[in-house]
Amino acid sequence: MTTNQFRLLSTVKPSRYRLELSPDLNDASFLGCVEIEISIGIPISLIKVNSAELAISSAVLSKDSQKYECTITYDVENEMALLALATEVDAGLATLTINFTGVLNDQLAGFYRSSYVDENGDTQHLACTQFEATDARKAFPCFDEPDLKAIFEVSLIVDEKYFTVSNGAEISRIPQGDGKIRVNFEPTIVMSTYLLAFIVGDLVATPTRVVRGTPVRIIHRPGWDKLTQFAFKATEHALEFLTDYFEIPYPGTKLDLIAIPDFAAGAMENLGAITFREALLLVDENSASQPEKERIVDVVSHEIAHMWFGDLVTMKWWNGIWLNEAFATYMETLTTDHFDPDWGKWNSFGIYRATAQATDALHSTRPIEFEVERPADCNAMFDILTYEKGGSVLRMLERHLGYERFRKGIIHYLNKYLFSNAETTDLWDAIEEETQEPVRAMMDTWVFQGGFPLVYLEKSNEKLRATQTPFFYSTERPNDSAIGTSWLIPLALRSVEDRSQTTNVLLGPDPTEINWSSNQIVVGNAFGDGYYRVKYAPELLNGILNSFNKLVELERFNIISDAWAMVVANQSSFEEFIQIANAYSNGLYKEPAGWAIIGQGIEAKAKALGPNYNSEAIRLASQIYQNMYELLGDEPVEGEQDIIGVLRSNVIGILGTLIRDPHAITMARQAFRAEISRESPLEPSLASALLHTVACNGDESDYAFILDRFKHPISPVDEQRFLDALSSFEQPPLIDRTLAMTLDTFRSQDGPFVINKMLRKPACAAKTFDFVVANYDALREKFPKSSITRMLDGMSGLFGPEMTARAAEVRGFLASVDVPEAGKTLAQIKERYEANLLLGNRLRRA
Repeated sequence: MTTNQFRLLSTVKPSRYRLELSPDLNDASFLGCVEIEISIGIPISLIKVNSAELAISSAVLSKDSQKYECTITYDVENEMALLALATEVDAGLATLTINFTGVLNDQLAGFYRSSYVDENGDTQHLACTQFEATDARKAFPCFDEPDLKAIFEVSLIVDEKYFTVSNGAEISRIPQGDGKIRVNFEPTIVMSTYLLAFIVGDLVATPTRVVRGTPVRIIHRPGWDKLTQFAFKATEHALEFLTDYFEIPYPGTKLDLIAIPDFAAGAMENLGAITFREALLLVDENSASQPEKERIVDVVSHEIAHMWFGDLVTMKWWNGIWLNEAFATYMETLTTDHFDPDWGKWNSFGIYRATAQATDALHSTRPIEFEVERPADCNAMFDILTYEKGGSVLRMLERHLGYERFRKGIIHYLNKYLFSNAETTDLWDAIEEETQEPVRAMMDTWVFQGGFPLVYLEKSNEKLRATQTPFFYSTERPNDSAIGTSWLIPLALRSVEDRSQTTNVLLGPDPTEINWSSNQIVVGNAFGDGYYRVKYAPELLNGILNSFNKLVELERFNIISDAWAMVVANQSSFEEFIQIANAYSNGLYKEPAGWAIIGQGIEAKAKALGPNYNSEAIRLASQIYQNMYELLGDEPVEGEQDIIGVLRSNVIGILGTLIRDPHAITMARQAFRAEISRESPLEPSLASALLHTVACNGDESDYAFILDRFKHPISPVDEQRFLDALSSFEQPPLIDRTLAMTLDTFRSQDGPFVINKMLRKPACAAKTFDFVVANYDALREKFPKSSITRMLDGMSGLFGPEMTARAAEVRGFLASVDVPEAGKTLAQIKERYEANLLLGNRLRRA
């Protein structure tokens, strides 16, 4: 019997729910009744169910033709309703019937209300759900733990004008009188409560397409049907690719993809009823940039991968949520790379891996998996370490084992635990059974300790000597550091001259000597997929820099990324980083990821120097970027790869916003005027860079047009572009206007990201910091709880001269805020801030 106060009693288990809900979208409330078929393991006199923000009016247990009224009390802290029975009830099968009422909240969690303004200027409301991780209990009393899987039969009583959708297909519509209708949906497969979904409102569905026998629809607000075609492409590809990969049919009877105006997460993998932010599903393919389309393919692929990995096979408890998300991240990248290989998805994934490593190099990092006692504590797992680090270590394992052996291990795991629950070690054991490799021993070192290693390579006589040490930013290691001490590293080495000459070593804690021909230049982290950084002895590094053109793209990216990380960790100078950046830029490699890291380093230098001392950073950037600008030109060339457009946009963005290059600014203004006059639209691949260039150098009239376009977008992606541009204006009155709109104009899902960007922008930083301090309580009340740390994370970028002088204020504010749902994220923000202050001081002296 479970005794953990945060857990339900293990003596009662659900098998089927019959849920009826009557939402009132105008009053933001709902009525509900749920019948739960349960099995009772031993005689009981108490049943615990999860319930939060609900008022239960009655609860009756029916068993063996007897009915037992329950006395209802609440454990508010642990989000439970305690249903006490007057007499003890024997073990066996029973039905629990509960009547309740609730509120459609505005926190984008549980059963909540969203809205949009239609073409007539009228506000239309929707009732939506978001239950992961532990918010199904806000919609109906339930056994809200992932291993308590059950079948769900949903019925919704709604105004007959509304569209309704749930996990199962609609099977009947029964008039109820007074303009109401009861919509019944088919039973689901056995699944966890957090995967249930139901949406009600003024929405429409596209005609159904059948993919591998599965009916597929895109559901959206009226008038946006033309924005669904690319999502269909992504969905059809993902369903086919993933069905073939897993060799298991899609587990649902239909697949709806639903665009929600207000949505805190990017998307949610509800079985058969996936919900999305509108901008991550709806797009005009002809007017979207490659990154905007790639993001949609990523998110669609991620969520559909969950249909198998997460929905069909689910973690036993929330400590295992990382595996769901990490594997979906790995599969999204694999699927997107297959969708369009020319996008070079695994190369751009290097950026995400490096971003995860930036957090993982903090002593306040955490293991990928950690013990979760209180269910709500798992909310802290929805971070970059779960997604990007987790996906990266899975990619590293796949490359170590080989693609096909890894895939067979995954198939074995899924078949072994179909419709059931599993733990992390179950996956490693299943892969071991398939490959006969010591997977668990290796992966435990990556999953159950934080951080990652730095591998140092040097020559030792006629051999290579490889040594590992933990990588971190501070000069000293505190006693409470979460960074591990050593890892089993699948170290991959290859000859620069001969790609077929490779050596793989499982590097443990002790230095290892490796046979290597003295005349062969070696590259560590061969082909670039390892979750570790490499530092080369000087003679080895010189050989690599002289052979940059013989590396593959991801290897070149790693050289640049590792070099910048060494600067942040004070293990290398900024001059050494520029030396490597020059070697890279002299090769004129058309590789967006590598150039993004160069830009990151130069922008940090510019921020540290401040507006009065910016000439040095501008000179460095000009030298590095002008040649690439001349090579790429201002406009796309017919037939060029999409990634060239991505690089051109990055280069023009740096020139227009950091260097303030007159030609780039003039070109952006000309394109902007053509957009205003409707003479010609912005080139999709350049739209973001052009708008930010105009905004950074813009005035009130530019602001007025961009604000109007934000308020009257032609698509969700268009809306997002102009919203982002509003955060780039630098005139003080315009900064104030944008900040004020985070409280009363922008959707609550967007406000935290606007503030984050403005905190990081030197011209906006001081005003934005003061605004957050003055309005923190209001911002915390308005924004979804899960997004508060996304806002505060921008404060880690306050290391320009003006804000460095106010470091005591920043520290004091960060010390004063309490974000219970943040887990270790707030501590990471504070530590990253301190590391950046030190970095800024060093860059000012360099």
